Amino acid sequence: AIGVASLLAFKQLGKYFDDVTLMFGGIAVMIISCLLLIDRIRPDILFQDHPDLAKKTWVAAIFLMYSIGYPIGHTAVIGWFSKAMGKRPQGFLMGLFASAGSVARVGFPIMTGFVAQQHGLDTVFIILSIMLAVTYFIIFIFKSSFRHAIH
Repeated sequence: AIGVASLLAFKQLGKYFDDVTLMFGGIAVMIISCLLLIDRIRPDILFQDHPDLAKKTWVAAIFLMYSIGYPIGHTAVIGWFSKAMGKRPQGFLMGLFASAGSVARVGFPIMTGFVAQQHGLDTVFIILSIMLAVTYFIIFIFKSSFRHAIH
């Protein structure tokens, strides 16, 4: 429900932030969410005295990912793409986006299961954090080009 609220508030957010800034924000929140799920970077001493803290951290990470980070970041990417294309035909490339999403919805869970079985859950979230950080870095390097494409 909060993810839906994020989507409904997107037009309001668009008044204060451009699509590139919203992409940065969404990706940053997703990175934080993944980092919260890596046991190696959380001090164990916190969880020895407070066993419920691990569960609360997990709930917070899932909340950040699916209520804030993903809805805002994904919507900003789609909005940016639509603005960058302007009046040119968008159907073919939007179809490619949808196809890539479909392949990812099948392929990533299989790869995630394999990595988790072979190397553990921390490795999964480390890889996701790195992928998101690389994406963030690429957008940061080319942010002026991204902004120029929509203005």
